[in-house]
Amino acid sequence: MKIKLDDWQKEIMAEEEHHILLAKGRRIGATHLFAQKAVEWLKTHHNPHPTSQIVCASLTIDQAQLLIAFATAYAQETCPELIGRGKDKPTLNKLVLKVNKNRRILLAKPVGDTGRSSRGFEGQVLMVDEAPFQPDLFFDAATPILATTNGRIWMFGTFDGQEGYFWKNYKKAIIDKDPKARFKVWEMDTETVSRKRPISESWTQEQHDGFIEFLAEEKEDKSEMVYAQEYLAIAALDKRQFYSDEWIEKVCHVNEKKDESLKKIGKNYGGFDLARMGGDYFAAEVVKKINKKNVTQIDHYTRRLLLTNNNEDLIVEYTKKHKCTKSGIDAGSGTLGVSVYDHLQLISDIKRKIIAMNNRQISIDQEDGKQRLYNEDMHDNMRAMGERGELHLWNRDDIKASFRSVRWDKIQDAHGLWKVKISGKNTHIVEGIMRAAELAAKDESLNIMAFC
Repeated sequence: MKIKLDDWQKEIMAEEEHHILLAKGRRIGATHLFAQKAVEWLKTHHNPHPTSQIVCASLTIDQAQLLIAFATAYAQETCPELIGRGKDKPTLNKLVLKVNKNRRILLAKPVGDTGRSSRGFEGQVLMVDEAPFQPDLFFDAATPILATTNGRIWMFGTFDGQEGYFWKNYKKAIIDKDPKARFKVWEMDTETVSRKRPISESWTQEQHDGFIEFLAEEKEDKSEMVYAQEYLAIAALDKRQFYSDEWIEKVCHVNEKKDESLKKIGKNYGGFDLARMGGDYFAAEVVKKINKKNVTQIDHYTRRLLLTNNNEDLIVEYTKKHKCTKSGIDAGSGTLGVSVYDHLQLISDIKRKIIAMNNRQISIDQEDGKQRLYNEDMHDNMRAMGERGELHLWNRDDIKASFRSVRWDKIQDAHGLWKVKISGKNTHIVEGIMRAAELAAKDESLNIMAFC
């Protein structure tokens, strides 16, 4: 089914001369939009170069592949006769169109947070997903691919504070109104889309009503600052990165190649973040507690778009595969984890290993008696483990990106008291590692000579 575009989406589709910057709220259809724009651009622009014509850059492989999937689906619906075949058939990372025997390519390139893997490529368009989360170092390495092609940059994303390449170019165009601004800027927030998107076959009345209801719940649940940044396309000043870059580089240093010498020592613990159909990511993270001062990651897996039973099957698979002493999931009231936890309790050889770790559970600070959320406690504990040199994680771009996405800010409760609120948009990996690390740290029964 072809998606009916909003007016602002049609404007971006028609733009050809300028670099494009879209500052946006969440869930407004940007990925679909730029996937369609990429296909339409490839159909009409001759490629005299042997290498990629559009390079879609992202922090993780999942983000890159999602845009390719949307673009391929759109091409199959609108121009199936142009889609490459044989060695040029669509893959997870590439879409090739053949127009008058001219090969035109959309390539997804997960470039991490340094942009190093973009070196050596040439393109006519650099498309950057979640651009506000890319550091200047990425743009330093990635933008030269356009140097000799008179190329264009299309970048889009939700603000990550008032810093970085994305913010600086937004500020230059919109706030400073600099006539030499490099980008043509569009701004679109989620609330506006929820109210004004016309009802159509691709946007039903049910979707419209559900979206508005969801945003009302989010506004009630989230702090004013978080809601403004995530849904209103406002660059909040005070939202800060919870895990510093220094912390991430110190902790994420382990080569993911399996160390066979670790097999017969310590105990293994699993941490899982569950996924629903509709865009969430499942994460399975396993750590080994070698001794009280050494908790080391030994496995990592993510997958998108799962049915409830898929979550259950993967939890069982990884718990059994590594003979985990305990495996933690979020099983708080109203979460997917409640039903998953209940089903896992029916499996005799696994039920005692599954631990319900409710993010919203209230814990009491032993020093000052103040109430805190268990989620914040687990983040604090994991950060402290890293600072003490007790936590050792794999050196992977997607793991680092997940840690960089975790933000904190101060919120005021109904009693006027200020509390720390931790949130983020790409935290599924961190949530899994956090639960595994928490179980490992709190288990005092370790016999370091125990076989796993």
